[in-house]
Amino acid sequence: MKQSLIYFLVVVLLVLSCKEEETLVTGFNIDKIVFTEGSTLQVHEVTVTIEGEIHSPVPVHYEIQQGSAKEGLDINLTEGVLNFDQDQPTATFSFEVIGDNHFEITESCVVMMEYLGSQYLFPLEIKDDDALQPIQSDEEGFLTPDTYPSMQLKWADEFNATALNTTDWTHELGNGCNISLCGWGNNELEVYTDKPENIKLDNGKLVITALEQSGGYTSARIKTENKQELRYGRIDVRAKLPKGQGIWPAIWMLGENIDVVSWPACGEIDIMELVGHDPATVHGTVHYRDDVYKYSSGSTSLPSGDFSDKYHVFTIVWDFNTITWYVDNVPFKQFANSNIAGWPFNKSFYFIMNVAVGGNWPGPPDDTTVFPQQMTVDYIRVFQ
Repeated sequence: MKQSLIYFLVVVLLVLSCKEEETLVTGFNIDKIVFTEGSTLQVHEVTVTIEGEIHSPVPVHYEIQQGSAKEGLDINLTEGVLNFDQDQPTATFSFEVIGDNHFEITESCVVMMEYLGSQYLFPLEIKDDDALQPIQSDEEGFLTPDTYPSMQLKWADEFNATALNTTDWTHELGNGCNISLCGWGNNELEVYTDKPENIKLDNGKLVITALEQSGGYTSARIKTENKQELRYGRIDVRAKLPKGQGIWPAIWMLGENIDVVSWPACGEIDIMELVGHDPATVHGTVHYRDDVYKYSSGSTSLPSGDFSDKYHVFTIVWDFNTITWYVDNVPFKQFANSNIAGWPFNKSFYFIMNVAVGGNWPGPPDDTTVFPQQMTVDYIRVFQ
């Protein structure tokens, strides 16, 4: 009996020692996710490393899938099989990027790897390395084209109608007290109206006029909330700005979820702000929450004259990770995501245009301030 038991145990041990260890795949890593576009076709070799306990050959299907980067325009779609085994835990695939000489925003696509019914997705980012084209000009000032190679016009208002398009825009009225924001949160002095004396379309331009009336001030403020809300792209606004102590024109954006998360968690992008006592300088700013309120701001100044002399083009180029500000196609500020908690700038935003009077930043008008003051906007265009 004892000999039989020993014999049985020996057999069991032999069977267990001969049994092949199971392969367990827990995931994959890739060595590169950011690529530069270039001006010609670029073929990048990307290395994939398998993770887990690998004791047998592991064939993995992969394919490149479109995102904002499109087949035939930005990338070539490829697919195939990556083969891994115990002695070879890495494999490579080719990623083909189609280059050009046209400025574009950062684009992305996805490489999908599939093994035993499980899919693993990795975003691939293509950064443009082309400069903006030199700015154009006419007798009124600087201007930008209404088309760009490799980009499509998503939305625009050329202000060519006889009245403001209320399908896209809403007037904001009063002094903010009606929404429990007296002074619009900045101790501003104006009352916003929708009267023609404060806002009108004239000869293909939007004209917002700040006036001194009956010991107070009136102006106008419009927004695209719930009508035109956009995410990412190149945004061009051609405008001529007012000036004077206490005058505060702005072209800016707020996150569409402001009613849910409030400000500043919704995010704010100030495409252009000017304080009238410094009429040759404009500012670009973001406001956001990263556990606490934070902001990041930059500015640029004209070498001569000021922004009331003629039209200039105020531009941001906004992708999922970066916002860059330009005046007349010259960059002056960039803001990038550096592990910001609750990064708000990957959601849709709406536009606001206004001319404030007074407030915490510019201070009140004084005896040097001349009224009326006007911000004249030729167009706003969004390309993606």
